[in-house]
Amino acid sequence: MSRELAAKSQGIEGPILKIDNVVKRFGNRQILSGITLHVEPGEVVVIIGPSGTGKSTLLRCVNGLEDIQGGQILFEGVPVVAHSKSVIAIRRRIGMIFQNFNLYPHLTALENVTLAPIKIVGESKATADARALEVFRKVRLEHRAHAYPSQLSGGEQQRVAIARALAMKPSLMMFDEPTSALDPETVGDVLDVMEGLARDGRTMLVVTHEMGFARHVGDRMIFMNEGSIVEEASPEDMLNQPREQRTQQFLNSILRTEKARLKS
Repeated sequence: MSRELAAKSQGIEGPILKIDNVVKRFGNRQILSGITLHVEPGEVVVIIGPSGTGKSTLLRCVNGLEDIQGGQILFEGVPVVAHSKSVIAIRRRIGMIFQNFNLYPHLTALENVTLAPIKIVGESKATADARALEVFRKVRLEHRAHAYPSQLSGGEQQRVAIARALAMKPSLMMFDEPTSALDPETVGDVLDVMEGLARDGRTMLVVTHEMGFARHVGDRMIFMNEGSIVEEASPEDMLNQPREQRTQQFLNSILRTEKARLKS
């Protein structure tokens, strides 16, 4: 699906997400220093940068899990205000995939996926089950729908988490280093699912160190350092010809690590 068709299908004109001059502090420590970033419907934006530079915090601010001390975040034209009643409706429209899977261990994969549509949206069990089986097919786990989390590999659990987010029919999917807690053998399965979502025209904001995925799937790449956006370009341009010295240093380190991992 093209970006134009994605926008039309969602009834959206202009950016689906507007982050304007956002400042975030924890006490006296400034984590985000005037971040500005707009995301168009159907766009895949990849955020890279060293640990502790504010990437995950930015996603949490977009989802209303953290408040901000300056600037504004608009999602589908609505201000995101943490701890407000309006943010609950916004979170239903944003699928958030964390590093950890956060599945309920006493529920099957299917029950984990249908819990929110039944309890929060008020869907019937039959309707929720039918949609869950559809999204299980998208993440290639229909054969594991009745397994418990303890019976699933880490990669399978992460795909269940993706299915759980998709079941709420979000207009934006956010991924916070979704493969960082996985065994190397299962990383590819999760990245393949994410690539499929991108091909379907999903709007995605992805924090990752997987440069191959970023190059192949991303429309735009953002490099963050010390709470600021240092550089923004297409993945091809940033990976092949980074303009800023700090970007070059970071990418050289990441690419060396990737080469060592492939050799081992």
